[in-house]
Amino acid sequence: MKLEKITGLKQIIFGDGEKAVVKDAVFSVVMSLFTVVNQNAVEDHLFIDKYIGFRDSIRFVLYAVLFYLATRLVAFALAGFEEATDNKRKLPRIKLSLLMFASWLPYLLIFLPGVANYDTANQVNDFFNGVSPVPFGFIEGQKTVNVFLNAHHPIVPTFIFSFFIWLGTLVGSATLGFLLYIMIQMLAGAFLISGILCDVYENATSKRGKKLAKAARLFYMFMPFIPMYMICMLKNTMHSLLFILLIYVLYRYFIGKDDKPAKSWLLFCLIEIMLCVTLNTGIFVVVITAVGVLFTKDKNKVKILLAAIACSLLWYGIFPKVIYPTLNIYPGGRQELYGTLFQQTARLIRDKEEAFTDSDKEIIEAVLDYDRIKKDFAYNVTDPVKDTFNPEASDEAVSEYLKMWLKKGLQHPIIYLRATMSICGHFFSPDVGIQIFSDIPKASGIFGEIHNIAPSRFGEKAASLYFKITIMPVVKWIFQTVLYAFWIPVYLFYMLVFRDGFWGKNDKKRPETVILLPIFINVLFLIVSPMNYSRYALCLIFASPICLALLCSDYKRS
Repeated sequence: MKLEKITGLKQIIFGDGEKAVVKDAVFSVVMSLFTVVNQNAVEDHLFIDKYIGFRDSIRFVLYAVLFYLATRLVAFALAGFEEATDNKRKLPRIKLSLLMFASWLPYLLIFLPGVANYDTANQVNDFFNGVSPVPFGFIEGQKTVNVFLNAHHPIVPTFIFSFFIWLGTLVGSATLGFLLYIMIQMLAGAFLISGILCDVYENATSKRGKKLAKAARLFYMFMPFIPMYMICMLKNTMHSLLFILLIYVLYRYFIGKDDKPAKSWLLFCLIEIMLCVTLNTGIFVVVITAVGVLFTKDKNKVKILLAAIACSLLWYGIFPKVIYPTLNIYPGGRQELYGTLFQQTARLIRDKEEAFTDSDKEIIEAVLDYDRIKKDFAYNVTDPVKDTFNPEASDEAVSEYLKMWLKKGLQHPIIYLRATMSICGHFFSPDVGIQIFSDIPKASGIFGEIHNIAPSRFGEKAASLYFKITIMPVVKWIFQTVLYAFWIPVYLFYMLVFRDGFWGKNDKKRPETVILLPIFINVLFLIVSPMNYSRYALCLIFASPICLALLCSDYKRS
């Protein structure tokens, strides 16, 4: 018996041939190095001394071993369920969707009528008040203009949120309107996620696939951060559900189940448009994915590109040139595009101000408030620097700044890396658990009329318990942002696209792996994230488990 166990262990650690062992080892070393560098950036800002060097060397060895074992175990586990199944039982889809909805209800009852964040409060108040700060959120002392809306936040979620709040005011309670939105969001999310998992289960051709579908269902029902975001009035939640839908539509199309995405080009285009107008980064997901599809052999790749072009015309043409002027909407500030660049400049000012000449300081002053940068700079968020942006800065001034930024970056690349990785490193290394919103922000205006129905102490105790769980030994690993935002996508890519022998040499061409493209586009966005908060990785947190179920389920092909 011992000999059999030892033989089995050797097969797990050293099996699949020499080529697979070498690839897994190299992959593990790269992952370990990447993790250690990002963890150092978060904790020590890429500074190294004897102690830090020794500590990080130990970390590197430990992570390399753990990544290697994880890689071998994943390969062994997924390859270990080859049994075919003839179970063609249709699942009760409505019942299962309502069951998922019911599993989320306790969270709603504890935090009744739901939760939100300050962005949502700003959006709703902006809609009802009609006096918008320029060009950021509601920052004291900032210049304002008399406009209908500020497009700093996507206006479509603003309209939707405000519509439900307005409905509530018609019956005398903005809180009821808030609750109605949360209920509809929960139902839509439950039917979408449960429906996808039912489809995966029914089309799985092996026991492995059905087990993965069941495991994914349990994850979405009982992982606390899923219902906590489902009871949150938040543009990221709305966008993440649409992102899951896009992933599923693309998967069905490339697996050969649908001859058109979403069975209709019009519906596919509508999904992409909604993805674009619910979050400012959505347009990049749509366009870059379409460009990536051009490199496949799909017969309709040009139509997919045309749909993306239509979204671009809407986002960059119709919205700013027609809709914004017609509705008296102030366009979003340029500072969001340059946030990471501003942070790098600010870090250089903070670490090595002598690197700037008087001429450089004049260039910066034309775009940013130099003195406030020095005073308000923060390592872990770009907002204090972005908030100093001059909304009246000319295109020439911004152009001169960009030239200066590039020149200084070539001279001081490490400082630029410190500025960026001290923020994004949280997404790419084990750090803290997935954060949640656990209350309704105190705000003036109409959003201030939304109040807790359940006693606030219930929510406070539940949130405290959640954060205690996220730091518990062992358990905390399933609450890490990096698991969903980076590790699952990377492992899917490595196993399904790169590693030889996993799916068999005659079954390497899997066009449905194109769904990893929009996933990794969102991973890249994390590099320029304005702060370390889980909502910026919410698309990945929501979509990674579904991608895992789709790509590893032996889904029945057309």
